[in-house]
Amino acid sequence: MPALRDRALVGAVAAFAVIYFALDLNRLYALRYGADLGTYAQTLVNLGHGSSWNYGEWRPHFQVHDSWSLALLAPLLWLFPSAEMLLMVQVAAICAAAFVLAAFARELGVDRRTAALLGIAFLLTPSVQGLVYDNFSENVFVPLLAFSGALQARRRALIPLLIVAQLLLALKEDEILFIAWFGAACAFFWDRRAGIALVVLAAINGGGFAIFEAAKHVQPHDPGYSIVPQHFPGTLWLLLFLLLPFAFAPLRIGWRALVLGVPLVVEILFMAPWTYDPSRIGSHYTAPLVAAAAVAAAFGVRSSPGFSKWMIPLGLVSTLFFNDTVLHLGRWPYIVDWNAYARALAVRQSPKTLTIPRDQEGVWAVAAVNPKIRLARLPGPHAVFCPAYVRSARDFFSSLGIGARRSFRLCGGVPVAPGAPTPRPFP
Repeated sequence: MPALRDRALVGAVAAFAVIYFALDLNRLYALRYGADLGTYAQTLVNLGHGSSWNYGEWRPHFQVHDSWSLALLAPLLWLFPSAEMLLMVQVAAICAAAFVLAAFARELGVDRRTAALLGIAFLLTPSVQGLVYDNFSENVFVPLLAFSGALQARRRALIPLLIVAQLLLALKEDEILFIAWFGAACAFFWDRRAGIALVVLAAINGGGFAIFEAAKHVQPHDPGYSIVPQHFPGTLWLLLFLLLPFAFAPLRIGWRALVLGVPLVVEILFMAPWTYDPSRIGSHYTAPLVAAAAVAAAFGVRSSPGFSKWMIPLGLVSTLFFNDTVLHLGRWPYIVDWNAYARALAVRQSPKTLTIPRDQEGVWAVAAVNPKIRLARLPGPHAVFCPAYVRSARDFFSSLGIGARRSFRLCGGVPVAPGAPTPRPFP
């Protein structure tokens, strides 16, 4: 792959991988991950026994989402049953996506330097950094598979395209609708045979999932939808910071191509209120949108290479000022309470069946690879939730023994005022 020969892109990917894997471990050891990391870890461990059951959702995961592709990860969790393995996988998936995006741009005729800048800009988007820092989700694979599919479609390689499409279709049920939409566009604008094959494959997957759900008398964990937009100002903010790191190059492709992205925006715009506010750009819901924006940016820089010189500066602005992660200026890594983490490890190694309180999801994320560990269905009446980030540089450096020692209490790795409520230690 030519992208692998570009030193700038390789260096950027390596730096991204080291930084975010370290920050992911910091978050894990500070017990700040939510339920999903533990839910997926336990699901994959249990697949070794032929079931996708987990005690985060309290039912088989394959009844919740059409996520059969995740079974490919099960051997890794059997060999290395730990949350760290899933964190490593999500970092690797995003890093690989940057290389495939650059390869796609080169296939379009973009020069090597510009293609590398596009791959780096992708890594600087708040959406991608949120994906790699947040709870594990199937959506972390969406950019990699979407770019791979675009690359194979561009090459008119039908069989590889259908293999990639099937992996994407079996990732989550909403991808079925997106594949059908883009398959129809492919048939109309590019390759009739490939486009029709994608639509048929999407229909088969959609019908199969509907039949499976009906046979099990369950419904997928899909969001509700309303007839009026939800969080409309937040959606404008979301679109701004999807386009900014790409220096607005996606807009260069013209209104006809931009129309293809309408269903991706509509899904977020009309989701019922229980889902994330779209202005939370780091949400995993934005994975299809950022993948589409990156593909559009590749076409944009092909016709107007001048956009590329602004990508890195604007990407850095997005990272430092509009990021959902700890790299946002004014935030510091979590302060790890190693005694609390040791208790979580003890829970993971327990031979007993234990139920973790819902406000102790960080313990669940560490311990869930033990199939006997359960997460309570609902928060207790006295649940305490911690502040989002460490915002005091003095507190952070004090925890490392640098500077004057400060006295503080921790709430999930965040210093809080003495006397403030903190979660009960478990067990």
